[in-house]
Amino acid sequence: MIQTYTIRSKLIGLFILTFIMVCVLFIVLLQIEKNAHNEKIGIKQEELITILSASEKSNHFNNEFKKDLENMGFKELKQNDLALTIHQEGRKLFEAKEQDCTFSSLLYRHNIYLSIVCKHFDGIFKQKDNDRVYGLLLTSFFFFSFLLIFMYFSVLNSLKPFKKLKNEIIKINSGQTPDFKNYSKDEIGMIALEFDKAYCRNQDLIHSRQLFLRTIMHELKTPIGKGRIISEMTKDEKQKERLIDIFKRMNNLINEFAKIENLFSKNYNLILENHNFSTFLNEARNSLLRDDFDKVIKINLHDDPIINADIEIFSLIIKNLLDNALKYSTNNTCELECFHNYFVIKNHGQTLEYPLEFYLKAFTRDKNTKDKEGMGLGLYIIYEVCKLHNFELKYEFKNHTHHFKVFFGENDGL
Repeated sequence: MIQTYTIRSKLIGLFILTFIMVCVLFIVLLQIEKNAHNEKIGIKQEELITILSASEKSNHFNNEFKKDLENMGFKELKQNDLALTIHQEGRKLFEAKEQDCTFSSLLYRHNIYLSIVCKHFDGIFKQKDNDRVYGLLLTSFFFFSFLLIFMYFSVLNSLKPFKKLKNEIIKINSGQTPDFKNYSKDEIGMIALEFDKAYCRNQDLIHSRQLFLRTIMHELKTPIGKGRIISEMTKDEKQKERLIDIFKRMNNLINEFAKIENLFSKNYNLILENHNFSTFLNEARNSLLRDDFDKVIKINLHDDPIINADIEIFSLIIKNLLDNALKYSTNNTCELECFHNYFVIKNHGQTLEYPLEFYLKAFTRDKNTKDKEGMGLGLYIIYEVCKLHNFELKYEFKNHTHHFKVFFGENDGL
């Protein structure tokens, strides 16, 4: 499984890695500069010791001699534990003996000291550190570290509007009204502005579509109502019953269109209830409005399981599957079987020209369905309603028979 990381976590990781690399780089540079500095001091002390060992002043060290050393950049350390430790643990880089004096250059903890031990004088000196490059490196390190930390918090602060933008987009999915205002005029602000334009345009399209569909359905309801009244006044009972069935069918189709429109515009809230499969089947039977239902559809309920679903919408799945099965059957019949975790609808027919995924899209047809009535929405509606209920739609073709299975329980791999 590939693990994904957020932009924020990637930036934090990048800044931490950069800071570590900068620290390592400056530590290496400081160490190189320190070694070069000590090497330079060591050479100078070696030359100084050579001069001192040959000098007549080496026989009588006094305050004047100390002043001369101070003028050359040396400072005498007090005779304390540090001086004693340097004498004992310091590594000798150079040593020269002259009469009663011993001159040595000692390396202790990355610092070089000048040791002078004479008969009447014992002192240790440290050359004053005037290395400007070393100080410049330290200053650069602290400045760059401050700049990196400042950029780190600045970039993270710039990403905060992304969280706000994400929450506003989540509001759209939950049916709330988002607010894409009050963003800064940067890239994120431009994205928010485009989201606002797209959202407003989408809302206008939804409202115009809803108004259009509702106007059509309202206008159709009026003649249907008038036709129903006229049919009730017909004296021929057979003709009267037939007309009433026709107007009922038209009214049911309009109501079905309204449900589908609300469902796919996300304005329909599923009302999940527990019902036996036979209850859903009866709803589908009533919606199908076929007098020859029992003649053309063979029902075999091996089980009558309880299903948690919206009775109006789930019965629409059964109704559309039965309608499609009859429409595309080569013998104008189909069969429905129900088991404990799924039901299957079978019909004899020709092999599908394309894979099932092709027919699960809206308004799709192949050469075998062009002469059939409808808009190619049957399987699309079935598939979308199954997704809303977390059900699974499966298909297989064997023995010249189509098998459409809807799993409402655990799929046993059937």
